[in-house]
Amino acid sequence: MQIQYLPDSEVTHIIDQKLRLLLSASFLNNQDSEHFAQHRYYKEMPQHRFMAWEGDELAAHIAVHEKQVSIDGIEYSIAGIAEVCVNQAFRGQGLVKQLLKEVHQHRLAAGDDFALLFGEAEIYSSSGYETTTNVLMLNPENGWVLAGKTMAKALNNTWPSGDVKLIGLPF
Repeated sequence: MQIQYLPDSEVTHIIDQKLRLLLSASFLNNQDSEHFAQHRYYKEMPQHRFMAWEGDELAAHIAVHEKQVSIDGIEYSIAGIAEVCVNQAFRGQGLVKQLLKEVHQHRLAAGDDFALLFGEAEIYSSSGYETTTNVLMLNPENGWVLAGKTMAKALNNTWPSGDVKLIGLPF
């Protein structure tokens, strides 16, 4: 299995097709599958991609967004983890854990303080993620609202106990 880091700006047409196929097969709920058949991102294009390849077959993928959070009025850089998926033929091999290890090393070297994702503890706690209950997202109609199913991993700082405001679009 080969692990590849690729800036999204360097995704080729062939890799784009393989990403869209994997994403649309992995996210089958509601209209997500249709969306991913047309786009390799959910709400906005990530800056980074981490992929596991078996020959020319895309086995697993993680997108990483460069984001910021505000804690007590101070902004911190975070890695927004998104579009985590594994080709059904390669599940159960620990590929998500391997890719996350690469992501964490890369983003720690880039100076990120935290990694943040929306997901389940059963999947991500073995990679050092802890469930959080203090991440807020800006809702245009209701102001700052509590985000659901958030998990964080401290990379270069300690996760705070107070409000953490996610700046910009959720990922």
